[in-house]
Amino acid sequence: MTVNRVVIVGGGVGAAAVAEQLRAEGFDGQIVQVSDEKTLPYDRPPLSKAYLAGEAGLADILLHPEDWYVTNKVELKLGSGAKSIDVASREVVLADGERVGFDCLLIANGSRARLFPGLPAEIASIVHYVRTTQDAENIRSLAAAGKRAVMIGGGVIGVETAATLRLLGCEVTVLEMAPRIMARFFPAELSAKIAELHARRGVKILTGISIAAIRAANNGAEVCLADGTTIPADLLVIGIGVVPNAELGSEAGLKTECGGIAVDGYGQTSAPGIYAIGDVAAFPLPDGTVTRWENWTHARNQGAVAVKHMLGKETAPYADTPWIWSDQYDFNIQVTGSPEAEQVVFREDVAARRITAFHLTNGKVVGATTINDSRNKASVRKLIERGAIVPADKLADVSVDLKKLVAAL
Repeated sequence: MTVNRVVIVGGGVGAAAVAEQLRAEGFDGQIVQVSDEKTLPYDRPPLSKAYLAGEAGLADILLHPEDWYVTNKVELKLGSGAKSIDVASREVVLADGERVGFDCLLIANGSRARLFPGLPAEIASIVHYVRTTQDAENIRSLAAAGKRAVMIGGGVIGVETAATLRLLGCEVTVLEMAPRIMARFFPAELSAKIAELHARRGVKILTGISIAAIRAANNGAEVCLADGTTIPADLLVIGIGVVPNAELGSEAGLKTECGGIAVDGYGQTSAPGIYAIGDVAAFPLPDGTVTRWENWTHARNQGAVAVKHMLGKETAPYADTPWIWSDQYDFNIQVTGSPEAEQVVFREDVAARRITAFHLTNGKVVGATTINDSRNKASVRKLIERGAIVPADKLADVSVDLKKLVAAL
């Protein structure tokens, strides 16, 4: 199939990566990028950190300045997202009725915040999610010294937002339904360390809770827990996960799985010439299981494989090692590989406030978490990808050079 026109649906990092990669691979045809937001495509991770704190403006988080799209001949259609896909006519139908034809279509429309059910309309002005620049600006407008901020959800977005609100002077309480925070990304031992970092800065974290009701009270809200505890809030931020925007694919008849649009190892959906990447894509791992990953690096790397495949270039099926990062206060936290572990071995430099924690299963290094210790990232990735078995005492010994340890395997 000759590819003269590629349409990209989405305004996030995955969509940006595809546009970049198309030009890097020498594609000289038309590229049309569609986004339902009116702003130029921007990076979302800063929304819970520097952008929320007011330390970065929109220009600082743009994925590309406006002239980049002109120089690289990427046609932007902003403010009218994709409403449907006509697979037979190979057209994307926009919300304003415009029909945009394609030879290849790349769906990178990500996910949306999962809504908390049953919230009273009276507290709408103080209830916010963290998904767009407008969301972050709304939260910042309510955040001030002494304000009581309640964060529902103790995942990455929840704890990052809690840290930023605390730095803005708010009194912060995090409510997590699971037994520990960031359970999807950390072994239990790491969850405890992160909770300790927050506690030392005055953030109150309650885990294993059940919310009985949320009601309007005293120009704000009250969160009523099942055990009878009542927590007042001047600002209520909700981060209870996301929902992939898979309806665009499912309503067009594309196969879905794991809540997302099903793709093969090259990012191609059940319809030839239509691809999906990032949060919205359910893809196969090398062992045959199907999953979805919701992280920045995954969207970029999966997009690069999809581009090569759509252009007919040789490429291996997508197989990456998961990697996420989080900035909280003055701590940079990076997680590589699997968070599931039978044993966690800490390599800790207390004076330098650096930690590398190895996640071990059956003696193998299956994952690792670094805190202010990103210099070890390359080494731990190699240990994970090789399924290395290393004695725990060597992993824990800060005098042992990890690079030399890897080289000796």
